[in-house]
Amino acid sequence: MTVSDVVFLWDDRPGKNVEHIRRHGLTTELWELVYFAAARRQPDKDDATIEVAEGRVARRLYRIVYEVLGDLRVKPIEIFPITGFPIKRNKLDR
Repeated sequence: MTVSDVVFLWDDRPGKNVEHIRRHGLTTELWELVYFAAARRQPDKDDATIEVAEGRVARRLYRIVYEVLGDLRVKPIEIFPITGFPIKRNKLDR
């Protein structure tokens, strides 16, 4: 699959996916990079048209959620940076 094969359905109307992603301080360009870098993809457990994928861009891990509409059309829904480090429980009790 190449960049020219997939059509991303971005909607820049108020309250739609572009605004939602920007509200989290991320960009549509980053979302697309994560889509192509995704090492793992899986369907949502409740809706077969929704997929969840994880990929690294610039050494950071992100999770994206999108709807697969067929004919290589993808409707981006969300992007989450996956951050943090394991915390030992005894450190929290202090």
